[in-house]
Amino acid sequence: MRPNILMVHNYYQIGGGEHTVFEQEAELLRRHGHPVTAYTRHNDELKGSSVKKALLPFQTLFSLKTYREVRRLIRRERIDVVHCHNTFPLISPSVYYAARREGVPVVQAIHNFRLICANALLFRDGHVCEECLSGSFRPAMSHACYRGSRLQTAVVVAMLKLHRLLGTYRRTGYIFLTPFNREKYRALLPEGTPHIYIKPNFEEIHAQPAPEREIDPFKVIYVGRLEENKGIRCLLEYWKQVPEAYRLHLYGTGPLEGLVREQAEKDPRIRPMGFRPQEEIFADWRTACAQVFPSISYEGFPMTLIESLALAVPVLTCDRGNQAAIIEEGVTGYRYAPEDAREFAEKLEKIRRENPRLKQNCREHYERNYTSEKNYALLMDIYRRLGACGK
Repeated sequence: MRPNILMVHNYYQIGGGEHTVFEQEAELLRRHGHPVTAYTRHNDELKGSSVKKALLPFQTLFSLKTYREVRRLIRRERIDVVHCHNTFPLISPSVYYAARREGVPVVQAIHNFRLICANALLFRDGHVCEECLSGSFRPAMSHACYRGSRLQTAVVVAMLKLHRLLGTYRRTGYIFLTPFNREKYRALLPEGTPHIYIKPNFEEIHAQPAPEREIDPFKVIYVGRLEENKGIRCLLEYWKQVPEAYRLHLYGTGPLEGLVREQAEKDPRIRPMGFRPQEEIFADWRTACAQVFPSISYEGFPMTLIESLALAVPVLTCDRGNQAAIIEEGVTGYRYAPEDAREFAEKLEKIRRENPRLKQNCREHYERNYTSEKNYALLMDIYRRLGACGK
């Protein structure tokens, strides 16, 4: 019997990868014949209402609105499992209590570091920060880590401390996207915590890998935001060590777009491409020798890496965080030590020399791990283990 699923998500005012994953996963389940009910809230609810903004701290701790609405939905739709994506700030952990009250298993997808870090990134002032992993959030308060506001940081910290005290997080199932993510949560969810699963996101790519004869051995692609934590400043420095024959195509916009264009004027090998339609990016990307992913933060689950694997384009990435967990050294690309420009250039040369072998590995790795059908099989196994299938 196919379980009835309640998918839960809090939309931010600015879109992002979490929204895409939520929508893709819901659509995947519907394609397989599952009744899927979506419970969503949107931060636009706060626009133009001083009363709602004043009540937000209380909602972040525990939303009575969510609690009541989710309980009604579970009863009305005969829900078998509640699958949460983002619950911050409007939905709140109240959704877990609503599910438990109705006797329905609940699982939370972990897209970031929200439950162990006030700004959800483990990144502060241009560097990785793990000062709060022990459970003390004094550093977060000291540095005003959430939006630069001590008051807003205090609300996030209060939510985290309250629900740790109540044991909320220990009674919920979790889907981590990589083993790296799971490891960072070990202090909160130690070994032996029940219902811990690892399941990556998936990506459906209709563009096909380019044949070997079409590959440009000196074309390198970057796709993403042009900002500090993405390592753009580092990438521009590394590029000075790369042989003259290489060209760098940078797709994206962001705060460092001016710096990129300034460097491009000095070095014609750097080509800012700006924002372009996905089809146009893929057409250029599929014939590249490599994708560079220089992010200096831990990242969540960079979908551009999965897209590169699907297009059979090897990846050169900083040896840090989830990007290092996804790209296998010498198999689907290479990793370099942070801030090591020489190793960056050396590893890029290795990718060029070994391109045919790496290309084949990339596509095989994608088909083995990141397709929609593989994802569906993993989801069904998780729901079964939670006790949601066959009810």
